[in-house]
Amino acid sequence: MDVIKRIAKLCKPHRKYAIIGLLCLIIADVTRLIIPLFSGWIVDDVINGGMTEKLLPLCGALLGLTVLRAGCTYCRGINLEQLSQNFVYDLRTSLYWHLSHMSYHFYDTNYIGEIMSRMTGDIEGLRNLLCGGIVQVVENAFWFFGSLFVLFFLNWKLALLMVIVAPIVGVVAFKFRKKIHKAFRDVREQNAVLSTKTQENISGVRVVKAFAQEEYEKSSFKVECDKQRDLLIKTAYIWSDFVPILDFLGAICTPMLLGVGGVMVMRGNMTLGSLVSFTGYIWMITGPMRMLGNIINMLSQAITSAEKLFFYTDLGEEIHDAEVTKFPESFTGHVQFKDVTFGYGDETVLHDLNIDVPAGTTCAIMGATGKGKTTITNMLGRFYECRKGQVLIDGVDVKEMPLLKLRDRIGYVNQETFLFSESIENNIRFGRPNADFEKVQAAARAAEAEEFILDMPQQYDTIVGERGVGLSGGQKQRIAIARAICYDPAILVFDDSTSAVDMETEHEIQGHLKNIMKDRTTFIIAHRISSVRSADQIIVLADGTVAERGTHEELLAKKGLYYNMYQDQYKDFANITARKGIATEAVKEVG
Repeated sequence: MDVIKRIAKLCKPHRKYAIIGLLCLIIADVTRLIIPLFSGWIVDDVINGGMTEKLLPLCGALLGLTVLRAGCTYCRGINLEQLSQNFVYDLRTSLYWHLSHMSYHFYDTNYIGEIMSRMTGDIEGLRNLLCGGIVQVVENAFWFFGSLFVLFFLNWKLALLMVIVAPIVGVVAFKFRKKIHKAFRDVREQNAVLSTKTQENISGVRVVKAFAQEEYEKSSFKVECDKQRDLLIKTAYIWSDFVPILDFLGAICTPMLLGVGGVMVMRGNMTLGSLVSFTGYIWMITGPMRMLGNIINMLSQAITSAEKLFFYTDLGEEIHDAEVTKFPESFTGHVQFKDVTFGYGDETVLHDLNIDVPAGTTCAIMGATGKGKTTITNMLGRFYECRKGQVLIDGVDVKEMPLLKLRDRIGYVNQETFLFSESIENNIRFGRPNADFEKVQAAARAAEAEEFILDMPQQYDTIVGERGVGLSGGQKQRIAIARAICYDPAILVFDDSTSAVDMETEHEIQGHLKNIMKDRTTFIIAHRISSVRSADQIIVLADGTVAERGTHEELLAKKGLYYNMYQDQYKDFANITARKGIATEAVKEVG
């Protein structure tokens, strides 16, 4: 009932369609409820009574009721379809809006395929409930209880026979509902798993083919399909255990009532017309009883779908604007991490981190994989929040800033490059949709991307395909760099953004970026020494804290972690050049 109340609440903005649709439905059902009475009057008054003058009026009334019913059925269908489509539109857009505001943590713990299953199959299940399910429930309930009322009016003895059978039907239906609801919940869960598996395999088809794992993935997919099939067969068995019983209980009422009614007519306790009317109502009573299994089946599927959708909407945003927000009067980009501690679940990644990056300077962050380098820059835009401590920009805690204004000042070039199925031009201007073409070109030139863009058939109008398929890793990274440059933020974050380009191209990109980075606070996360050596300060992370800090020269002089990284990256080059007689100092300069 809680789920049904929530569905009704979501329908409230479109109650006009619901009221008109239900009103037309009731009028159509009332006309259907009256028609058997006319049949009985024709038998008693016209055929047996000889009142032929009543034939035309009664037939005319029947025709009028039929036309009225047809018109109401049409009006009902239009309005309930309007209700269902508007409901789905509101639900889908609000759910999408809600999901777009969820934190990174939500997407770390929920699969995209599962979310897609909810946004498509489960929402469609609710639409079917509103445009067709409501009709089945209301219509069958109205016919059953309305017919019982009329039957008591016609002959209470025969009506009592139906009352005796009804409780048995109710008990069977209750047990059926309990079992089928759990079964459908399991089906929807497995359907989400299957959607996730499909989405991952199709997205990662190049990896699958590269490692010749098609057969393994087929077997893995078959396992999930087998589970889905077994669960659906299980629901079929549950359906087979109960629905035939409900159908039998409904069907047995017809011969029982006709037999008893026929005896009463022969004994003179009931007119033939009343029996004819009675037989018209038998179907209206036995039909809902026989349909009860299907109705419960449909409702269980819809309620299960609603539960899954409301699970997402009930999660709430983990990261949102404070009730009272603050923003620096002049956003210069002075970043400070004060005693920052961060972790995932029970694992603590960063301990009491302290970093000070003055406005307009470049800070490089190095360290082993999984030590929290990317997490540090993600906390700048509040994609993650620290457990303890403060992240300050120009003296204001980012938790106190409006999210959109904060993120509008930070440009990211992520380690995992994502491009949309759009033109190259639109991908570059993604953060600034109103940027003119000259600005797009300037950003592409700065990212060393224009040369390969102009070699393409449609140049800047070239559609890159899903996730940038058709472009090399280096080309995708350069477009991502151009996108960040076009964004024109106060703070720039490069997260291993040149890892897929060669050393020569990296050198050219860095040459262009010097002007771009001027007067901007810049964070560079990299593994290559060549990417960070010109930074104003280099931070080396180890064991969740700052192990070393300084310039390139200062860190080399310390001969610590940074020096070891330097040696690892350049030792082969140093050996080669040493054999050629090149001085050590020259080697260092090249490094």
